[in-house]
Amino acid sequence: MYQLNQLTLRQREELFRLLRISITHHSNAMEGTTLSFGETKELLESGRTAGHKPLGEQLVILGFAKAYDVIIREAANPETTLDSGFVKDIHSIIFEDALKVSPEYVARPVGAYRTDERYIKGVDIQLSAPANISNDLENLLYRFGNNTLSLKEIAEFHITFEQIHPFADGNGRVGRLLMAYQAIQNNIIPPLIKNENRDEYLNALHDLESLSRFLEESIGKSLELIHTLNT
Repeated sequence: MYQLNQLTLRQREELFRLLRISITHHSNAMEGTTLSFGETKELLESGRTAGHKPLGEQLVILGFAKAYDVIIREAANPETTLDSGFVKDIHSIIFEDALKVSPEYVARPVGAYRTDERYIKGVDIQLSAPANISNDLENLLYRFGNNTLSLKEIAEFHITFEQIHPFADGNGRVGRLLMAYQAIQNNIIPPLIKNENRDEYLNALHDLESLSRFLEESIGKSLELIHTLNT
């Protein structure tokens, strides 16, 4: 198991800085955004937009990075626990600015549960009915409410969260941010799920063992970001 406390303080700080760009780029690219890694990096580090790309798309990327910052900050406190208000807030942070400026780009409601039936494109998974979302999510948060989770339990949480699919859009992005939160809280290096591994990731959502192995490999990709740093 790759543990955060096996890294030096400098390595941890650098890891979180690099993951801010990488997770933001790959998690959004998996959902169809068109910014390149370089354009995402430029947007997050310098505030320079890609003039030929949709503004709404770029505002979602900025919102995602803002939500990532909240995840990193809140996960540092081992006493905090996930609740439905936190989950809704993360969703809202991702999409609220895009909703104000480019509402046509954002599926609604934002920061609240969906009210219609949904499916995951390319994945044969039965999602929660709108009337069951609140109860299903509360049950999930109760089951995994402690801060002593293994990577396998984090994988199980993620699979179930995606099956509940509480929001009109952004469920994968919120779910992957919650995964990073749970990893940090449990002294695990957050996994970096890359866009080029999207099909493998989606297939793994069918099987707990497959997703657990995939997340282990994805933690290795996170470590590759800092492999040049001296210990």
